[in-house]
Amino acid sequence: MIFLQDEEIILRPLELTDSQGNYPAWLNDNDTCHANSHHRMPYSRSDAATYITSVSDRNDALVLAIVKKDSQQHVGNISLKDVCYYSRSAELAILIGESEGRNSGIGYRASRLIIDHGFMQLNLHSVNCKTFSNNEAMVGLAKKLGMKYVGCFRESSFKNGQYLNVEIFDLLKKEYLADL
Repeated sequence: MIFLQDEEIILRPLELTDSQGNYPAWLNDNDTCHANSHHRMPYSRSDAATYITSVSDRNDALVLAIVKKDSQQHVGNISLKDVCYYSRSAELAILIGESEGRNSGIGYRASRLIIDHGFMQLNLHSVNCKTFSNNEAMVGLAKKLGMKYVGCFRESSFKNGQYLNVEIFDLLKKEYLADL
């Protein structure tokens, strides 16, 4: 089922069959997860199936698979999570699990699609993202999306034997509309 799309990618709901593909392996791969909050505990196909089932019925999160149109390959996941309909806000999260999906523009395309949906269909006022300070790809993506740096949680996360800052970026609907 296609939920959102552009010329190169499809965003669709996660399916239980995704738990049988490469998706669980992404979260066990140090290279994929070196600069994000995953890969702290082993992640199984059963864990993936449980997660997929749990997010399919939630109204405070929109979790979608990123699929390349030409190959139909599931290359990553993207979400608007912690959706608050009172404050009209949500957090953007993205994981490009397949290496051929990285540095290809897919993350930017998927982010633009889901942010546009958040502002135009969910009537969000703001979208934020949080990322480890050493996650150069996510910091770069946030800036390319027009997000503004608003601060950090200092040494608030522990991974790979060190405390890391969590950088915070956000984008307001009026800023998004001004850039269209």
